[in-house]
Amino acid sequence: MLVAAVAGAAHAASFVITSQDLELDAQRGVLRARDVRITDGPRILTAPRLFLQRDAGLGTLEGGVRVVGPEGELRAPVLQIHFTRSMELTRLEATGGARFVSEDRVLSASRLTLDPKTGALTGEGGPRLAVPPDLVVTGSRMVYRSRQQTLYVASPARFENRDGAVQGRDAEFDLRSQTGKLTGPVSFRFAAGRGAAQSAVVDFTQGRVLLAGPVRIRWRSSVIEAEQATVWYRQGRVVVEGASRIRVEEEDLPQRP
Repeated sequence: MLVAAVAGAAHAASFVITSQDLELDAQRGVLRARDVRITDGPRILTAPRLFLQRDAGLGTLEGGVRVVGPEGELRAPVLQIHFTRSMELTRLEATGGARFVSEDRVLSASRLTLDPKTGALTGEGGPRLAVPPDLVVTGSRMVYRSRQQTLYVASPARFENRDGAVQGRDAEFDLRSQTGKLTGPVSFRFAAGRGAAQSAVVDFTQGRVLLAGPVRIRWRSSVIEAEQATVWYRQGRVVVEGASRIRVEEEDLPQRP
């Protein structure tokens, strides 16, 4: 077993590489290693292979990579590590179908990028967050802030469970309170009705969607128009607040989500 304190043992920011086989080209600043373990404070990276370019500040781990740290566990076929001249890790990029597990939540994407300083994880390429028991969040891009336990979802931000779905332009999701705030235009679909609004706040613990207007709700063969409405989707109940009207006629409303 070989150990390399890559930046010198005296430098607090340096990470340590442990491996079964290690080949170092000192002149070119290139390191190759097999059965690798990288320790960076509380974070541990393991992989079958490592190719590290010292001057480029880049290392590639391959063959099935596992990263365990304060944020959770990250797995991917390939992981690139970016570091400074003092060998401080600045970015971890997992590709090839990455999967991140934190508590009982699973975030998957084609690419997951971790910022070691902030603990923020960015998902790109079909990011999908699964939250038990049945909530699924999708978007074009996601930023999971592990320390704050929040999630930013870029357009189209979609939340779906067994009761229905709501979709907006962007969204902020608080994982502790299970509450999502969506900016419009917003479309929604539940057993109690479907329709559109300018913004929405969804409480998945209470089973409630607060809609801000103008709000239009298709209910059977009628369209309800209001400035505010609350959908209690588990109860199949809609509460309309303020001035409203019901139009018994066909009208174009979003068929999705």
